[in-house]
Amino acid sequence: MNNVPVWGWILLIALIGVGWKCLFLITRAFPFNSDEAITGLMARHILQGERPIFFYGQAYMGSLDAFLSAGLFALLGESILPIRIVQTILYTCTIITTAFIGRKLTDDWKVGLLGSLFVAIPTVNVTLYTTVSLGGYGEALLFANLAFLIVFYMADCGRLDITKDIVLFGLLAFVTGVGFWAFGISLSGTLPASIYGLILIWRRWRKKRAIFAGFLIAFLVFFIIGSFPWWLAGLNAGIGIQLRELAGSAVSIEKGNWILRTGSHLFNFIFLGLPAVFGFRPPWEIRWLVLPLLPFVLFGWGLVFWRFPSEFKKVNQPYRERWLVLLGSMLLLAAGFLFTSFGLDPSGRYFLPLVVPFSLIAAHIIISAPISSSIRSIVIILLLSFHGIGTVQAAMKNPPGITTQFDPVSWIDHQYDQELMVFLRENDEGYGYSNYWVAYPLAFQSGEELIFPPRLPYHTDFRYTTRDDRIPAYTLRVENSSKTAYITTFNPDLDTALRSGFERLDVTWQEKVIGDYHIYFDLSRPVHPSELNPELQQQPGIGDP
Repeated sequence: MNNVPVWGWILLIALIGVGWKCLFLITRAFPFNSDEAITGLMARHILQGERPIFFYGQAYMGSLDAFLSAGLFALLGESILPIRIVQTILYTCTIITTAFIGRKLTDDWKVGLLGSLFVAIPTVNVTLYTTVSLGGYGEALLFANLAFLIVFYMADCGRLDITKDIVLFGLLAFVTGVGFWAFGISLSGTLPASIYGLILIWRRWRKKRAIFAGFLIAFLVFFIIGSFPWWLAGLNAGIGIQLRELAGSAVSIEKGNWILRTGSHLFNFIFLGLPAVFGFRPPWEIRWLVLPLLPFVLFGWGLVFWRFPSEFKKVNQPYRERWLVLLGSMLLLAAGFLFTSFGLDPSGRYFLPLVVPFSLIAAHIIISAPISSSIRSIVIILLLSFHGIGTVQAAMKNPPGITTQFDPVSWIDHQYDQELMVFLRENDEGYGYSNYWVAYPLAFQSGEELIFPPRLPYHTDFRYTTRDDRIPAYTLRVENSSKTAYITTFNPDLDTALRSGFERLDVTWQEKVIGDYHIYFDLSRPVHPSELNPELQQQPGIGDP
């Protein structure tokens, strides 16, 4: 290591991270699902002049990801690849900043470099959600890292320097604000960093209250500037609505009292979430990965967390405070999962911000452990191999591949998409209805020629939410169309209901199966879901406009 400059190692690790993602992109391990398609559609609409503030249908997640994708669309054209290049760039920046954070935490580049290497070849959960766009996870990771770095640089400024303090504190506020708009989960990192920054400013300027008050005002101003789109939307829709969205109202379908809900979230956190975080299982299903190595990795992580408290006691100031910022981010994330409706989703996506703290904790323990260099190397290789083999093992089971969807009814084999689009065009079936997992990939890949808004349920029990209909303009176009077709997937009961409804309405039709897609076409007249409510009565109002 002494013969290679630090920047050389950082560059090498970043290239390893990029190469690792490229391996799975080239092999098409990631299916193109509806959430990612919406990012692409938003990016296309941005290039056409629209300026959305939030991810379509999710007012807790800003449109920054779509704007970044639109920028690459302008350079590379509209396809799936630019969306994923954006995620790769964001995550590469996260890898690089992790190295600097490790250095600031321990005054040791070895910890930073090893931590960034663990981030470069992470678990399948992290690989998935930092490659496929879901609206803001990559940005949330990067903004948290930037906030950590900024406040740690503030801590390094020993003497009073109002210019440097105001620049760094204002930058911290701006990063926190942009992250707040892009995705509220970034607050798990930016909020502890901001609190630490405020403590630092108080220590330095508490005797000059006017100046300290100026810092507070500056922080508020720069935070509002960074999060301005959020406040603009709040003025139009209501701040209360925005805050409820931020707290998880979009996924709030729980019943029972607060204690039972929190207990359920705790179960999800311990028995489903953490195994996904550590790479013991893929986030979309319950099956063990790399079973021969799993006991050793489990034992190793146990040693890491058993040893960390004793190592933490040895840490001197100012490094102890910096570790507390990182630990605070972990606790805040856990609290957010336990006490909000986001605790319903144990897939692993909401635990993504743990990757940097866990990687740096592991790196610190491995580097500081009183073991020989050969044993240290074996431990590092073991953990990286576990991450790598687990990701490859998950990718080899395709479908579903490395997927964001944890409900098997949404595991659509998209290799038939082109054949589906050819069939629909040849039969002049450009408009109709389908479910959420069909509608938006079809719209994006067809250049919005094939419009099938999600007015049908994908759940086999016919559960449905109108929030699935993310682009109301699509529905209006279909309602005014002279022809409609229907596309279903993995839902025999829905197929039966559609046939019964068509017969009741004296409508004739034809059927075609292409891969996982079941198409009802050549209807003798347009039929809209509101006309099929008697057959879909398990979900009243499913066809309401």
